[in-house]
Amino acid sequence: MTTTSDRQGLPRVWLGPGAVSDPRALARFGDLAGIPLVAGPVAAGAHRRRTGRTVVHGLGVGGVDHEDARAVGVDAAEELLGWATARGLSVCVALRGESPGDLASVLDRLRRSTVGSAVAAVEVDLRTADDQQVLRSMARVREAAPRGQLLLARLSVAAPDLVARARAAVAGGAGAVVVSAQVPLGPGRWWSGPSTAALCLSGLRELRAAAAEQRWPGAPLVAAGGVHDAASALAAVDAGASAVQLGTALWADPLLLWAVRSALEPGRPAHAPHPHTRGGPRPPEST
Repeated sequence: MTTTSDRQGLPRVWLGPGAVSDPRALARFGDLAGIPLVAGPVAAGAHRRRTGRTVVHGLGVGGVDHEDARAVGVDAAEELLGWATARGLSVCVALRGESPGDLASVLDRLRRSTVGSAVAAVEVDLRTADDQQVLRSMARVREAAPRGQLLLARLSVAAPDLVARARAAVAGGAGAVVVSAQVPLGPGRWWSGPSTAALCLSGLRELRAAAAEQRWPGAPLVAAGGVHDAASALAAVDAGASAVQLGTALWADPLLLWAVRSALEPGRPAHAPHPHTRGGPRPPEST
């Protein structure tokens, strides 16, 4: 599997869970080598859903009010893993669960499948977890994951004591922290978009300062919030991010994926869509 890494061994650009309804559609627009596709979020007991899309409740200045990305079952994740493996691409499996056991059961099943070796990384959604829940969840996933598997903990900047939760994530086995600036609007409902950039930058700076003060061991940070163009991606890197994650911004412009990669990796040109391409990833559903 081909990946493009920074000096810390982390791909510079990631897809957020729910960024597109089917990551395979992005292959119409350009080369996906070096960009981990995202499978999921995968949840224990979730029904297979190949075309489920994130439900949007409304648009506002600088953002969108939307529900969590719809969970898929393990069989849907296996299908994407098989597709990616045949093309030499990498996949990050996004996990969601009610308990550490739920998270581990999904990962254990994927590990035992014929395409389990294609999993390049695992991201665990811990946005609503406190530090003790983060520690237990990451430790359980670490036990279920293959040795050396890259694990990312997705933490919310909006929740209390970001540093304590980041410290717990690393203690539990996380190799990187996804700094999510989505603002909670209610159970399973979030505000995302360019207006969350300041919150994301503040979280990055807080964790960078805390690492310098040795209040947590430190780990590569992935900026997930407010990255909507090359300039905002570079601003996140300046604030301490090793990589960025794109989500709702791709709903408006899938080509942003390559523009951001080009900004963070000057040696790579921004890819234009293939001449025969018509259409793109499915837009979110509106209510």
